[in-house]
Amino acid sequence: MVSEFRDAAGRLGAVEFSRDFTTTGAMRNALSQIPGVAFELHGDSPQSLGPMRFKFKDRLYEISAPYKDVRIAAVERGAAYRETDDLLRLLAERLLPKWRNRAQARFYRNG
Repeated sequence: MVSEFRDAAGRLGAVEFSRDFTTTGAMRNALSQIPGVAFELHGDSPQSLGPMRFKFKDRLYEISAPYKDVRIAAVERGAAYRETDDLLRLLAERLLPKWRNRAQARFYRNG
């Protein structure tokens, strides 16, 4: 469901969410509800196929889907910030309850 990519010091550099549970548009909507998240407006739209950039706690991140799963990572290649852990926690609070409900509905529908 969620994969974390950390550096040797344990700082979170990137996080990927399974495409089975979300899309880049849904991720953008969830992020837009988090206080302190501000999207760059350079022609990006929820339907955009390219990376979407946003700031959180003065750090620049992007949402992309390089291998179908939805990735959130720092724009600066190889960067890992402790603020990314805060971002993941806030996203999990918003998204995981929805995912659990969706997974349970699939289970009971197929059972």
